[in-house]
Amino acid sequence: MDFLRQSSLVSQERISQSHVTIIGCGALGSATAMALAKMGVSCFTLFDSDIVTEINLPNQMYRIRDLNKYKVQALSEIIREYSDNGVGDDAFIITHGENYTNKPLAPIIIITTDSMSSRQLVWEQYLKQNQAKIYIEARMGAEEGQVYTITEKSQFNIQFYQERLYPDSEAKEAPCTAKAIIYNVFMIASLICRAYKAIIQEEVFPREVVFGLAQIHKYSFQIRV
Repeated sequence: MDFLRQSSLVSQERISQSHVTIIGCGALGSATAMALAKMGVSCFTLFDSDIVTEINLPNQMYRIRDLNKYKVQALSEIIREYSDNGVGDDAFIITHGENYTNKPLAPIIIITTDSMSSRQLVWEQYLKQNQAKIYIEARMGAEEGQVYTITEKSQFNIQFYQERLYPDSEAKEAPCTAKAIIYNVFMIASLICRAYKAIIQEEVFPREVVFGLAQIHKYSFQIRV
C-alpha cells in the first residue's frame, strides 16, 4: 500500500518493524487489528477462543462468510484481504484459537477482552515478561469507553493500573441489548491506535482516557497523564 497520506504523521519504518499481540478479537480487537493493518502493521499475534456468530456481525469486523469460523482465523484472513503489508506469509500472523494463559507476549500488547479476570491474567504475565514493554487495555459498555496505556513498569504505573483492576472498575454495566454499537467500537479502536502511534513515536499519551458518548454534549473526555 502507498502510505503517502500518513507519512508526515507517523514513522512507517517503525510501524513496519513492530509486533503487536492482540488478546480478544471481538468488537474492539477486530476493529483495532484492521486499523493497525491499514496503518502498516504487518506482524500480529492473535488470541481468542470464540467463533463468529450472527450476534457478532453488527458490531465486529467479521463478514457473513466468516460465520462459524474461529475469530482469529477470520481476522487473519481479513487483515490479509484489506492490506498488502507483507502479511501474505502465515508466519507474520500467529493465531491462537484459545484464551490467553502464559504464552510469550510481543513488545506491544493490546487487551480487549470482556472480563476482569482475563485482564488480570495478562497483566501478571506482562509484569513477568521482560520483552513485553507496552500494555494497552480497553473496555467498552454501551456508549462508554476506557483506554489504559502503560509504557513502563514503574511502581507508580503498576499501582495506578492495579487500582483499576477491581471488578467495580469495569465500564458501566449495560443490559445485554445495550452492550455494543459500532460507532463506539470505532471510537475506542481509534484511541487504541492513537496510543500505539504515540508509543512508536516516543510521544506522551495519557495513562487513562474515559469517555461517555451519550453525554458528549455536556463534556468530552476525562484524561489522566
